[in-house]
This record gives sequence, C-alpha cells and structure tokens, in this order.
Amino acid sequence: MRVKDELGPDAVILESRRVRMKGLRGFFAPLRMEITAAVDNNNSSRSHVSGTLPQPELEKGIREELSDLRKILMRLVQREEKTPELNRQEHELLKYWRLQLEQQEVMPELIAELLEEIKEYLQGEASFPREVAGLFLRRSLRKRLKTVPEKGAQVQVFVGPTGVGKTTTLAKLAARYALYQGENVGIVTIDHYRIGALEQLRTYSEITGLPLEVVMTPRDLRKAVEKFSRCQRVLIDTAGRSTLNISHIRELAGYLQNLPPAEIFLVISATTKTRDLKLIAENFRSMNYNRLIFTKLDETSTYGFLLNGIHFTSLPIVYMTMGQSVPDDICLADVDKIADLLLGEE
Repeated sequence: MRVKDELGPDAVILESRRVRMKGLRGFFAPLRMEITAAVDNNNSSRSHVSGTLPQPELEKGIREELSDLRKILMRLVQREEKTPELNRQEHELLKYWRLQLEQQEVMPELIAELLEEIKEYLQGEASFPREVAGLFLRRSLRKRLKTVPEKGAQVQVFVGPTGVGKTTTLAKLAARYALYQGENVGIVTIDHYRIGALEQLRTYSEITGLPLEVVMTPRDLRKAVEKFSRCQRVLIDTAGRSTLNISHIRELAGYLQNLPPAEIFLVISATTKTRDLKLIAENFRSMNYNRLIFTKLDETSTYGFLLNGIHFTSLPIVYMTMGQSVPDDICLADVDKIADLLLGEE
C-alpha cells in the first residue's frame, strides 16, 4: 500500500473520503480518494500526510459518461451548423411568396396565416424548394377559396354599389340562359332612377326578344315575378346604391322581402379597394345576399380581392366578368383559375 510505502510500516490511516478536484477541470475529472494517515516517531510525536488515490472503477464509468457527452455535443454542433442554412432557405422562401401575395393585395392577416401553414407543411424538411412550397400554398388557397356550380334557382337578383356593372352582368346571364341553354327568361328592373340603365335593358330586351317589366314598388315586383312564373329564369336588376347610404340600401331591401327563394348576387367591381370591399360586405347585408359576382377583372392586374371578398362574406363566388361583350365576357368562377391568378401562374 502506498501509505506504508511512503510513511513506513507504523503508518496508521486516520480518515478516507472521496473528493473532486477544484475548478472546471474537476467537474469532468474522476473522483479521487483522499486519505489522512499518521506515524508514531519514537512515541513522541505524530506526523501525517494526505494524498489522493485514483479509483479505477470510477474512472471507467466516468470515461463512458464523457464519451456519451461528447457524442451529444457533436450532434448539437452539427445541428447548429445546419440550422442557419435551413433558416436562410426558409426566410428566402417565405419572403418570395409573401412578396407575391402582397403584390396581389391579399390582406396581411391572410398572408400571415397562409405562410404559417407553409411552415407547418414543410416542418422537418431538409430543404425548401420554391415549387414545393408553391404547391402547399396552392393547397392552402384552395381551402379558403369558395365557388359553387351554376344553380338552378328560378329567381336571381343583382344588388351592389353604383357603377359595378350589375345591368351588364344581368344581360350577359340572360343571353347565356336564353341563347346557350335554351331557357325561357324574364327580366325585371326596379332601377327607375337611372334612365341609362333602363334604356340599356330595353335595348337588350329588343335584341334578344326577352320580355322586360319595369316596376316602381315592392307590390309591382311581386306581380312581375308572378307574371313570369312560367319562365325558367327571372332576373331582377336593382338600382345601385352608395355603400355609405344605409337608408337607401334598406329601402331597396324592402323590395326583396316577399320574393320566393332566390339567388341574391352581391356584385362587386374588381377595382374595389380592400377597405371599401369590407364596407360593402357589411352595409349590404340587409339585402340578404348569398352569392358573389366579381366584375371588371380586365381592369386590374391584382386579384387578392377574390380571396379577401370570400373572407369578408364567407360566401362563394359564382361568376366573374372580364369585359363588356355580351354574352361572352363572363365565366363560372373556378378555384384553380383563381389560385393561378393569385400565384402569378396565369
């Protein structure tokens, strides 16, 4: 034993304990055994010495722990080396699609939701190709976009602000139903405020041979609808109303209260600003509209209003128009078509 080797055969162990070296190195170093010993010299005095002894059984376990710790540290280092590159790719990817949606004038809150969904879809991927992200963005858009097939409702009403193209849209659909689908169509107008609108409908009526009724009161409207009860379609044009004139909107809504079940189209121009779009959606609710038509798509290069309009109303788009030609410049709304416009792929 080292104690007797160093102090002689008369050495006596007084105390032993396990201790750790001081300092940072001591945290990783193995525990050592500290022994306090003494020796009697000529029975007159005692000497003592203290030292540390390595513990082989402890060293083995700690070496294994240190080896495991090194492996963990190496994995962390490798992950840190890769993370900045992945974050950079993700940043560039989201920046690209954010810019695309901003250029289309999609509302900021909708952009944030869409980009967050992209991040969720791509979580854990080693790379983020723009094309793959575009597919996921299209999927998210499709979930939010709403369209419906052309419905067979007999009565269809067209409401909305002034100057959005309600009368022209009605004429396009009247010709579509009569000429392309062979249906009997009756036209009713309660827009007796604008002489131009009435003359426009009379011209369409004469060209197509479709009957036209002009009504002045809610009672007259009910009679006109009854008169056209044998028609497969009864299309009702209404006077445009200022979005801010709530009393006029409510007055017009009074005409529609006693109609049979109908498709009531809120007609909105594609050139409408987002703030005004929200106001239109709110202030025309008394008209009980249940479908959307967006007009004048040929007069804009941004299409975020399509998504914004659905968001504000929670209603589907049925038709979109893109010009003045009757009856050609109108089409059924299509989710993929709208997604193409929003993603700049049209």
